[in-house]
Amino acid sequence: MARTSLAPMVLLLVVGAAGVAGGGCRKQSLADQEQIGAAVGEIMASVDESTRGSGATARLPILRMPDELRAPLWRQVYDGVVRTAYAGGCVQAPFAMCSNGVRTRTFDQCSIGAATLDGMVTLTFSDTRACAVVAAGDSVNRTADFTLTGAWGGTLSVSSPGGGQVLTRSATGFDYAVSGMRRVLTGPGGRTLFDVTTRTTSPIHLTGSSRADLVITAGALEVSHNLAGYKVMLVPENLTWTASCNCAVSGKLTGTVSGSGKLDGRSASVTLTGCGQAEVDIDGETETVTLDRCAPAN
Repeated sequence: MARTSLAPMVLLLVVGAAGVAGGGCRKQSLADQEQIGAAVGEIMASVDESTRGSGATARLPILRMPDELRAPLWRQVYDGVVRTAYAGGCVQAPFAMCSNGVRTRTFDQCSIGAATLDGMVTLTFSDTRACAVVAAGDSVNRTADFTLTGAWGGTLSVSSPGGGQVLTRSATGFDYAVSGMRRVLTGPGGRTLFDVTTRTTSPIHLTGSSRADLVITAGALEVSHNLAGYKVMLVPENLTWTASCNCAVSGKLTGTVSGSGKLDGRSASVTLTGCGQAEVDIDGETETVTLDRCAPAN
């Protein structure tokens, strides 16, 4: 009878035991902070994508898979032991060529690790000939409609129910208005885990013309937690880009929470600490978060 290696099974049992032992002491994730950070990251990366809409490369609309869509711990460990490789089908590819003022990036069940991405991102330009935002008054409307589906079930859906995001060039930079973007995470069991809508109540104003000198100097961003029934209003303070990142790397957003009795009037802030990193604070409770879609520039 052939001998079967017990190493993978032993490692699974060891890691599983460690996970159970540590579960009682593990600090729970602060979902509110994470979702506020995700909303801020989405806005900054979308600004960057819109200002570079006539460029060659489009960054993937999802860079970090939510933990709720990942495989169970035992499966992740097993895959590591037997060196299971997942195909990476969603490569960094360009938007389609300009067609009557429209450029699209389509995802057709392509893979991101063990997950699949389906849908599209569309840029619609006022300059229908060149698909560019060059002169004062030129604009581009960015809309998204895509779903990331985990290998073990569950989905993250991003849509533009309010009409998406409009970037307009001004004499000194850009104005950025968000009429509505929505992110909904559904767990493998079908339960909605979060439902967050983002919009600007006052257009975001940017100075500069490229990553090398973009700065957000004014505006107001509202993040609505539709399940919990409250909103967070944030005002940007000198969010500053560098040429090496697709998002601002320094600056701060500050504001307050409203719409829920126990949360009304609480302070909220997002302090950028680097490319794709921030500290999000709600009433003195702080968590370091990774900003969705923010990463070193390509």
